[in-house]
Amino acid sequence: MNKEQSRNWRDQAINAAIHAEGFYGGGTEMLLREIRRRRPACATLAVWPDRLQLLEFFENQTRRWRSLLAGCHQHLEREVAYPYVGWYEVEWEQAIVEIALEPTYSIDGCAIIIAHDEEIARRFAAALEDYTIRPIGRCLRFSVRWESAPDIDHELGRISWDDLVLPEKLLSAIRESVEGFYHHREAFTSLGFPWRRGLLLIGPPGTGKTMVCKAAAAALHDLPFLYVRDLRDEARGGRDAIMRIFERARKLAPCILAFEDIDGLVTEENRTIFLNEIDGFQNNHGLLIIASSNHPGKIDEALLKRPSRFDRVFHLGLPEFAERYEYCRRLLSRSALAQRIMPQVELDVMARQVAERTKGFTPAYLKEVFVGAALQRAQVGASYLDEQFVSTVLEQVDELRSYLRSLRDPDALAELSGPRESAIGFLRNRR
Repeated sequence: MNKEQSRNWRDQAINAAIHAEGFYGGGTEMLLREIRRRRPACATLAVWPDRLQLLEFFENQTRRWRSLLAGCHQHLEREVAYPYVGWYEVEWEQAIVEIALEPTYSIDGCAIIIAHDEEIARRFAAALEDYTIRPIGRCLRFSVRWESAPDIDHELGRISWDDLVLPEKLLSAIRESVEGFYHHREAFTSLGFPWRRGLLLIGPPGTGKTMVCKAAAAALHDLPFLYVRDLRDEARGGRDAIMRIFERARKLAPCILAFEDIDGLVTEENRTIFLNEIDGFQNNHGLLIIASSNHPGKIDEALLKRPSRFDRVFHLGLPEFAERYEYCRRLLSRSALAQRIMPQVELDVMARQVAERTKGFTPAYLKEVFVGAALQRAQVGASYLDEQFVSTVLEQVDELRSYLRSLRDPDALAELSGPRESAIGFLRNRR
């Protein structure tokens, strides 16, 4: 069989698989049938690697590789392209291995390894899995499936412990728990304790829980950071998703596994599975689990009352005067907003005035005071922020305080969706 004929049968097999997948979801079975018909003496092994990293594995971990299909067949999602179907030949450990990709839009669809020797197929599969379970960069996000998260990578590089405005004793305890896990591994072992740690951050929205998590990840910059956004798995109430989450974390350990709004993730349907996984019926060696909740009253008591699940619970409450003042001072002196404030404005005086009048405000609401005032000034044509900006800031304080008083349920405090950068941009463009 010449090269063109060899390519043709693979193209035909892929086309048949696409047809089968479109009609009854049997693309993988169709591929296997054709491979067995054409290569009956070969060993086949089905694996599910991350397709974003598949070609990178070929490039970095094999001697050479090439596509055996005519043309290029990719799927574009969120400006990232990965193979929709594929058929590759690689030289690995002095053996020739083929990899056929089933037709799927999933980033972790089935790949069929084809080799003349079963042991080669198994070793190749192990090497491929070990390489492709790792994030491109450092961060993975779970939402239906695991995916690399370069946007989180970027955010982690911008946050440190010094950026947090919390009571000194609280910040010190959080930092000691995070860094102690990483730097004192031998102490855990010598005392006979498993090397794992669980931290739970509770408090109203906008008090800095997400910032603490980012600072912890930045401090332990050598560890992969796995972020769980939701557990959408309607068929089994998130149970399969929970098992996949912990399975990946164990493979990447030591790592940080973060659950945001855990009270909404753990439900009656998946409670037992989650407790079993976090208890470590499987080995949780090397896992630093950080979870957060805006509604501690809704958290399952089984998570709160057993230290081996969450060893430390930290309450991030509403900031006192000292924290409010420091937050305002930093915002006025370090942010993009500071570049537009006129020299005659006394920043320290304004920070103190705002801090004195904002008891009960979260950092998110404090930020909104200044950004909202800047936006108002921009809308009336102000190019720079002068003394009138100070008056507008204090008006914003009164307005937001009235709004907060109108809320009957403290849990209704919703963190505003980020700073309104349009105000800063508008002012910057009016130079």
